[in-house]
Amino acid sequence: MILAEMVKSVTGCDDLTAVSQLELAEMDILRETNRKSIPSALLSLQIDIAVIRINKLGSEGEISRSQGGVNVSYESLPDYIHKAVKNWRLAGVGGHAFEQKKNETTLR
Repeated sequence: MILAEMVKSVTGCDDLTAVSQLELAEMDILRETNRKSIPSALLSLQIDIAVIRINKLGSEGEISRSQGGVNVSYESLPDYIHKAVKNWRLAGVGGHAFEQKKNETTLR
């Protein structure tokens, strides 16, 4: 899997961690966009979210900490991720989000 290799090269984590965090990042994106599959334009964000999740492993629940004169603070996700995901969000109608099928064309 190419995405897992990219995450491993950035973080130095093992295969299982990379794949599991990519799957969690995928679920996050799908939940926020109301989609059934991730658009190819958001694959780089999936990698970014997975890397952020891996970097936070071991410090879940912390907002900030100070240790040995080093201050570390965590934000949930950077603004550029929130904005990009919001741009791909499908509106819900009657509790359902209708995604265009791949072989459909839009009328303009």
